[in-house]
Amino acid sequence: MEDKLGVKVGKGKVGSEVLDMYRETVAPKMLQSVVKGVMRAVLDLPEEHRNRVLEEMGAACYQGFKEYVGEPPTGVDIEAACKWLDDTVPHDRRFQRAGDTVYWEANVQETYGGCMCFLVQLGVLEPNPALCICSTNHCKAALEEMTGSYVEGEMVESVSGGSPNCIYRYHFRPTRYSSRSSE
Repeated sequence: MEDKLGVKVGKGKVGSEVLDMYRETVAPKMLQSVVKGVMRAVLDLPEEHRNRVLEEMGAACYQGFKEYVGEPPTGVDIEAACKWLDDTVPHDRRFQRAGDTVYWEANVQETYGGCMCFLVQLGVLEPNPALCICSTNHCKAALEEMTGSYVEGEMVESVSGGSPNCIYRYHFRPTRYSSRSSE
């Protein structure tokens, strides 16, 4: 089949057999290289722009995650949202609430053998603490959808940064005194 890659039919059009083979064989192999190239460029962007891209990636990753675990409940309080996540997410986690802030500690090392990012798990990317912005916003999107509240999320520690666990902090009523740096 590899010898058919250059074969054209008619006026520069590829035959259906070659096109099917391209979609099934060549394109999936190219996708990994393309994503790796895009992510190298993203990680080289100035921090503000890089973070914006990774925030969108996190929200998009969450949408894909819902297809795997099912639709979460909506209109629930913080505790119910944390319980649903605790029952649904495959890795061990611990939630602690302090007022309007939730600390989420995820033991991803034991479950995934390291970083839980699917791009890292697939070998497309090496672990990188900057990728944790994506993960932080994945969880932020989940908490916002379930509680209907604006949530400010931040990564406190990550496996990619050398910590034994990933620890996130989510503020449900962010104030000007939150620990997030001003923009």
